[in-house]
Amino acid sequence: MTASTDQFVDIAKRSQDAVTESLRTWTETVQGFAGQFTGGGRPQLPDTTVAVDRVFDFAEQMLAQQRELTKTVVGASRSAVETVTEQAAKAAESVTEHTLHNTERVSGTADEATKDAAEKAAGAARSTRASSK
Repeated sequence: MTASTDQFVDIAKRSQDAVTESLRTWTETVQGFAGQFTGGGRPQLPDTTVAVDRVFDFAEQMLAQQRELTKTVVGASRSAVETVTEQAAKAAESVTEHTLHNTERVSGTADEATKDAAEKAAGAARSTRASSK
């Protein structure tokens, strides 16, 4: 082997030894820590079936709460839409009534103005004819 290859092998071996020692230390620390809670001996791991059930029970409760919230929001939205639609219909009806009333009033005023203009024109025509005779 060449010198550079020997160096890489040496670095790899020292890295492997360091990782192995770190894992050994970590394992001993965790076992000692777990031994404090279990009174010595092998640590007790939680029952995975119970843990899975708890997670899914929690998810089920959250989903039920979300369903109720969504129903409440949709119900309130529906009520708001119905109220706005009803008010808009009333406003449209009121505008229509005012428009019809004002149209009739304007039409009546226009008819009177037309009659007045026609009478004045007829009077002027008579005056013109009388003065020309």
